[in-house]
Amino acid sequence: MKKKISVLLTLVMLLVITACAGEASPAEPESDVKNGAAHSGENGSGSGTTRESQDNGFGSGAARESQDNGFASGAMRESQEHGFSSGAIQDSEGQGSGSGVMPEPGETVGTEGKNGGSEDAAEERAETMNELILSIGDKTLSVDWEDNESVAALKELASGSGIRVDLSMYGGFEQVGSLGASLPREDRQTTTSPGDIVLYSGNQIVIFYGSNSWAYTRLGRITGLNGKELEDTFGNGDVTISLKAGSRNQASNRRPFDFESKSVMLNSGYVMPIMGLGTYSLDHDSCVNSVKALLQNGGRLIDTAYMYGNEDAVGEGVRQAMEEYGIPREEIFVITKIYPSQFDDPATAIDMALEKLDIGYIDMMLLHHPGTGDVEAYKTMEKYVGEGKIRSLGLSNWYVKELTEFLPQVSIMPALVQNEIHPYYQEQEVVPFIQEKGIVVQCWYPLGGRGHTSELLGNETIKSIAEAHAVSPAQVILRWDLQRGIVVIPGSGNPEHIRENLDLFGFELTEEEMERISLLDRNEKHDWY
Repeated sequence: MKKKISVLLTLVMLLVITACAGEASPAEPESDVKNGAAHSGENGSGSGTTRESQDNGFGSGAARESQDNGFASGAMRESQEHGFSSGAIQDSEGQGSGSGVMPEPGETVGTEGKNGGSEDAAEERAETMNELILSIGDKTLSVDWEDNESVAALKELASGSGIRVDLSMYGGFEQVGSLGASLPREDRQTTTSPGDIVLYSGNQIVIFYGSNSWAYTRLGRITGLNGKELEDTFGNGDVTISLKAGSRNQASNRRPFDFESKSVMLNSGYVMPIMGLGTYSLDHDSCVNSVKALLQNGGRLIDTAYMYGNEDAVGEGVRQAMEEYGIPREEIFVITKIYPSQFDDPATAIDMALEKLDIGYIDMMLLHHPGTGDVEAYKTMEKYVGEGKIRSLGLSNWYVKELTEFLPQVSIMPALVQNEIHPYYQEQEVVPFIQEKGIVVQCWYPLGGRGHTSELLGNETIKSIAEAHAVSPAQVILRWDLQRGIVVIPGSGNPEHIRENLDLFGFELTEEEMERISLLDRNEKHDWY
């Protein structure tokens, strides 16, 4: 009997073991990134999760509260709110997402990708996806993309054959379209400018023609087009854009010089001459005459500043030259600067510059130096750009550390950085750092500056190169700058020197000559800032 019971117990145990072996083991919980779940206090929510009233967006399927600022994927936008109903993402053939799979509603696309993969695969993917290409029709637009998690996730979304996003016009100043997936976001209050690309509510991409203030995550900025050109490109109705991740030429952001037109297209969409006149230390009459000499001899770029005390003289010289030589205002490019002592009331400083120059608008305004209140002063200049009173913005005496701290805090990418540069102080690391951000570099003191010009022009290397080309040492130095992609504004009150400083296009320095001059670098700064 005991033996029979033992056999029965053994059979029961075998049946239980067999049944357990046939069941699936519980799945390991996926990460919050893959599930789209948000931790409390963050800016995203899981699929079907109700957003707290203070949040700015919703997960898929969440009810939209009237006071909230974002929508669930697929939610209908109310006519009075900030965007439009979600549109479908299509691949390049119009048939689905770039990978062939539409992301699940509410899914957050992380930087490591939906499907994970080995480290080698991730590195290979990064190699081929380190740039986002934005196009409309057959036109590829130049974009300065932000370096943040949102853009990294957008690259992942646009991998493979890319994606197409349907945009709709809203408010007459922006195009809005759904990405069909939620991206990581770091919203902050932002005042936009023409060309800005932002992420709204985590799942909508917005491209601006004009100015608006709201909580967004910055994605990038279209360069080379002003507001009117952007509107002409995108139109006033529905339009479809293409986004594709691809390899990037590391120099692609650099603004190339056109030596035929003697100009460069700034990231603001305006064209600037690449050589001109600096007016530092010129008194009123000398400044008026120098400006007229420059314009009479074909120059069109003039640099001044509040601290130079001659903005009124620059304006007078421009107005006289326009009348006497028949030069249209649009051909002339005037740069001025506000000083740190003016940062506490930048609006008054800008209005004063406009009044003193009296030439209708300012082509470019710079912050003269870093200083307390520089970010707020720059943001005030951004408002004047929106009003059309200033066309482009820039910085003077900003280097790697200063730019790294400053740029994330402003909305409009500076079009220009103006620093001391000459053969004895070449900024061989700073210049490419600035240029690779799509910002043009301009040099003051190109001929060495006060008390150093004679020594530099008498340098034997420079003199020998000048003799080989039958030009002056000053022309060699200025040509060297231009071939490095650096705009030159040598100062002079001598009409003959001004004429000579413009005559830079009848010769070209060889690579060997450029290298010889590069070896003259002493890291020798000739002024304190």
